Amino acid sequence: MRLPSKSISFTDFEACIDSILEKLATPGLEAAKLDHETRLDFKMETLSSLDNYFGGGLPCKRVIEISGDKGSGKSVLLLNCVLTSLLKDKDISALWIDTTGDFAIEKAVEILEYHRQTPNNMEIILQRLHISTAVDIESVQEIIRALDVQLAHQESIPRMRCIVIDPVTPLLSPYLSAVSSQGHAIMSAFMRYLHDLAARYSLLVLVVNNATLMRARSTNRAQMPVQTVSNPLSAFASTIRKPALGPSFAFMTDATLWVSLWPEKTESEERSTAHVIEVFRSKFSVSNVWSPFRINSSGVLLAD
Repeated sequence: MRLPSKSISFTDFEACIDSILEKLATPGLEAAKLDHETRLDFKMETLSSLDNYFGGGLPCKRVIEISGDKGSGKSVLLLNCVLTSLLKDKDISALWIDTTGDFAIEKAVEILEYHRQTPNNMEIILQRLHISTAVDIESVQEIIRALDVQLAHQESIPRMRCIVIDPVTPLLSPYLSAVSSQGHAIMSAFMRYLHDLAARYSLLVLVVNNATLMRARSTNRAQMPVQTVSNPLSAFASTIRKPALGPSFAFMTDATLWVSLWPEKTESEERSTAHVIEVFRSKFSVSNVWSPFRINSSGVLLAD
């Protein structure tokens, strides 16, 4: 009733509202298609004891950070999990973006040999593990955009299910600065794009992050902060390191998993090393839980 007399009619005004609501509303989905998409949901198995907290494994449509110190076993653990997924499902593929040039195909072959795969089977499996090398953020963005176009045109057969960026730290750390927000903006935009990609194509995106030392800052500004402290998110007092890339990076992922060497020395089994993986934080499962595991000299993840 408050509309000017020479404006649109009340009927036309209601029609405009209906049109706007139609544009803003979430589009409906047929139940048959919803059931089909649910059955296509991908979960990557890790450790049986840890997967119990994840509902069967790391879920798709998520961006998950796997952090740890150098030599903690985070990359080897992921390689075992990716290859196991490719072994169990012949209709999926994975993309591994190597940012340091350290990816060793020999390690993947040894893992498949441990699972008693024939040379022919190994070749078929490795054909579904796509390796790309990129040493800067621009190159990684080009790779992901090309994948986006490919997935949009449904050209990815077998279906792409997992992306690993190992590690993401050298891509973003050169841009981060205490006197400029440009690096934070680059990091935020990149991580938002990964989230969007994961949601649109039901992907699991795993970003490997390095570690940095935790320090307790002194109240005396004249003194340098040299005292190390334990990480309060860890279940072990010996953990004096934390994920790199600053505190805000943790909130740009759906979960932070921390991988480290087992804090106590144990007797070696099959020339293996003991490790532990902890859930520092998670949006889809419980946090502050951990699980031990072992990796043998060939890089094979031994059953927990």
